[in-house]
Amino acid sequence: MAFDDLLPGFLGLTSEPESAGDGVLHECRHCGSKFDAAPDRCRVCDSSEIATYEFAAGTTREE
Repeated sequence: MAFDDLLPGFLGLTSEPESAGDGVLHECRHCGSKFDAAPDRCRVCDSSEIATYEFAAGTTREE
């Protein structure tokens, strides 16, 4: 595992994926790292628990 992959997780820094506008988020359930594409294992903590969230585009919530 590369030092560059570990440092952001250790410092609690996360970068927003470049594809954040497409309505899909891939996130490690263990450390919270975010990814552009769903990896088999987290590059930061090596966990295999990667969650994929899909958001509907253009929907609004009315109260």
